[in-house]
Amino acid sequence: MARSTELRSLGQDLTSGRLSRREFLRRAAALGLTASSVAALLAACGGSAAPASTPAAATGASTAVPAAAATKAPVSNPAAATGGATFMKAPEPNPKRGGTVKTAFGVTVGHYDFHQGGGGPLVQAFDNLVTLNYTDGLETIVPELAESWEISADKQTYTFKVRDGVKFHDGTPFGAEDVVATFSRIIFPPPGIASLFQENFAAVEKVELIDRLTMRFVLKYAWPPFLAALTPVNMVIYSKKTLEQNGNDLRKVIAPGTGAFVYKEYKTAERWIFERNPNYWNPELPYVDRLEMLHVPAWTDRGTAVLTGQADFSWNVSMETHQEAEKRKDSVATRVLPHFGAAYHVAINNQRKPFSDPRVRRAIHLAVSRQNLIGAFAKQEFITMDRWVSHANKYALPLEDIQKLPGYRADKKEDIAEAKRLLAEAGHPDGFEAELMSADVAPHAQIMAPAFQDQLRRTLNIRTTIKVLERSLLTNALSQGEYDMQLGTSYGSDIPDPELMWTRALRTGASQNWSKYANPKFDQLLDQLKTEADEEARQRLVREGMQLLDDDPPFYLMGFADHLPMWRKPVHGIVANWRHTHWGRMPTVWLDQ
Repeated sequence: MARSTELRSLGQDLTSGRLSRREFLRRAAALGLTASSVAALLAACGGSAAPASTPAAATGASTAVPAAAATKAPVSNPAAATGGATFMKAPEPNPKRGGTVKTAFGVTVGHYDFHQGGGGPLVQAFDNLVTLNYTDGLETIVPELAESWEISADKQTYTFKVRDGVKFHDGTPFGAEDVVATFSRIIFPPPGIASLFQENFAAVEKVELIDRLTMRFVLKYAWPPFLAALTPVNMVIYSKKTLEQNGNDLRKVIAPGTGAFVYKEYKTAERWIFERNPNYWNPELPYVDRLEMLHVPAWTDRGTAVLTGQADFSWNVSMETHQEAEKRKDSVATRVLPHFGAAYHVAINNQRKPFSDPRVRRAIHLAVSRQNLIGAFAKQEFITMDRWVSHANKYALPLEDIQKLPGYRADKKEDIAEAKRLLAEAGHPDGFEAELMSADVAPHAQIMAPAFQDQLRRTLNIRTTIKVLERSLLTNALSQGEYDMQLGTSYGSDIPDPELMWTRALRTGASQNWSKYANPKFDQLLDQLKTEADEEARQRLVREGMQLLDDDPPFYLMGFADHLPMWRKPVHGIVANWRHTHWGRMPTVWLDQ
């Protein structure tokens, strides 16, 4: 068991970048692994792929990025322009056209408005202004509806030229005014609109229309992650016409996009169907004629569907089916992909007694064993114990250091004693009763929630009742504050920079601060972090932030999950060469059949 744990830790350190390939090979050899075993572990971690080549960066007082260019997207700060392809395409040579791809994962949605927290599979019908490049494994940021952009010398003005001749699926011409309308609604939401991503763009002072094909963002200060903040798959561009016709609220509207696929059908809790957009502005895409997205909420069922040929692809399957796929390499493929956007945690309502007392939250942080919870879930999904940022992040504290800290260490004797003292000091020496909410995802409701419930009862005599809800309803319960504690995976970010994630989820009053956390010292640290460009200084600030959150926890964090995508061998064009998960669109997918 100890050797297995060490091997898994090695793989995670390699995937996250904390361990070089050379050091990985040295340590693997020291553990007695054979060459074939090392090769298998490297393949599972994505370590066998060669890194994408990066042409020399452009120089000059301002940075102009034409459509035939890409911007390097490192872990934190997008840098200068580099050479790349004019249009995104499949990473493999000579992709074939035609056919239907069937996917298997959860596809229910609470509503259809991306920027108010819905949308889900509808992302197939949309484009972003810029996006991560599927062609080079998500290494660079490339133009999408943008044709080019220019960054001012002070890095506070980003001017975008958009593509001419693009049309929304209802025939409406696309232009710069649609970009302005989209981001104005996100950044400066009108009354009645709950913009979940407003905090992502706190650095933006103005969004301005220049002419039919040109617009610009004016920032309050130079903010390194700005371009990366435009790349998440939910940063889709809506038409100004559709927004105006619906009073800016698209929760009940399946709006037309400009994307590679056109929406055709949705049967609730059953499937979505999208068909190839014959008029797509990128002449290379899409390759397949049809996407059928089947609703398969259970991870084991997803993996089984791919293994048996009922589906072609799933973003995330169970551990047991992932392991089975590794035995069937002639027909299926699978990977372990690190993820920035899905941390297993228990949200705690900081506005409800007794959780409004930080001593109670700190007691839970100390007493509940992360090792035991992760172990109970080991057959379902990879989870790495993390300290407030993903292990895939360059700012992450190494696992061996985390394991020495109060609350994170395996020996709980001192932690439980201190937790009981804090709980008694807060007026609850005999514990208390509370409700624990969980999604109806079977592993959550049947494994993780009961395991957390048991830990609370045994260590602190906190007695909980588990309430199970459909997963799509959890966000509403969080936003309305109608919960005591809620098991979920909503803490995270589509880009790895911790400042953006912390600002959105932990700053006082932030739109996704579901726990209603308020810590003035942490807010001050975020103010420093947002303008700090020096990497050593940012690293220091992130570590200070971790300590503040340990001392006054907003919620209980277990760790970030790695995803286990699985696909049939004829499926190409996504995942195989990626550096991390980018769950969403599939414009480059193709079938070798």
